Amino acid sequence: MTEDILTTVMAFIYTLGHWLGEMIVGSIQSISGITIPPTIVDAIGLLLILTIFLAIAEVAKKAIWIIVAVGWVLIILRIAILMMG
Repeated sequence: MTEDILTTVMAFIYTLGHWLGEMIVGSIQSISGITIPPTIVDAIGLLLILTIFLAIAEVAKKAIWIIVAVGWVLIILRIAILMMG
């Protein structure tokens, strides 16, 4: 059962990558007029998926640091208020 889920997820990622790769290659070909070999369509699409994933991870990492920093500020503020009164 685990192999079936993994196969399904990998097939979905590959299909999505192929679709995105076709869109990018089609756009580049229509803009520039050059012919891009179909052998790199999948590579372009999968690289785009990886780039999107890394961008999302980087944004999430920054958001987590902001949340942690705000949490520390609130804790320190709470302690300061308790010390004053």
